[in-house]
Amino acid sequence: MTSKRQTEFIPIRRTAMHQKHLALGASLVERDGWQQASRFDSVEDEAKLLRDTVGIYDISPKSKFGVKGDRLVQFISEIFSESTIPNVTESNITRIKDEKVTLCRLAEDEILCLAAARSQKALAEALKNKSGQCAHTLELTSGLAGIGIVGPRATRLLSMISELNTSDSDFTNLCCAQSKFADIHGVVLRTDIGDLPGYQLYCGREFGEYLWEALMQAADVCGGGPVGFEACDALTG
Repeated sequence: MTSKRQTEFIPIRRTAMHQKHLALGASLVERDGWQQASRFDSVEDEAKLLRDTVGIYDISPKSKFGVKGDRLVQFISEIFSESTIPNVTESNITRIKDEKVTLCRLAEDEILCLAAARSQKALAEALKNKSGQCAHTLELTSGLAGIGIVGPRATRLLSMISELNTSDSDFTNLCCAQSKFADIHGVVLRTDIGDLPGYQLYCGREFGEYLWEALMQAADVCGGGPVGFEACDALTG
């Protein structure tokens, strides 16, 4: 009797904006376990949009973990021993197993950890090994929708839907905040790419489609539109 080797079935995940991407005619491909929009137009045209006006793109597949606790600083210091702990409303970039991790300090006792989708397992293991000693972690990868905004008009676009002061002097690169945008509560992180202003917005998955639509309308006013990950990858090099 021949035994059959069981193959684990791992479903491809879809973001909250999946149907919106389909309606816009996006080219969808599997990447890091997620079905993602690689492009909506030619990569060249989308890269030009990012350089000249503003582009919005789905970043929901990013690995996202919330860390909370009274001894947050000790907890984070033990995991990211070579990193300084950011002040409240600031973030910094560190690494774990050669993968970049952004630590966003949202409150005295709260940090949001962000990393590439491929880093989810490594980040989860690192946080789990220490969790419960002086802080607790919660995986938010599927629970939070994320949208990126990049381009010369990104700040103007965000100011159209947000009550946050997004001026260059008050909300500089790597600043972060819990705020309202498009009348929903979420997290805003500034992530400039070179000399181009950029932002990452995170909200509950249930508001993902609504936020995408709000940003699409604002982007249209600013002369921008949606872009896929290929143009974003080309921009970051």
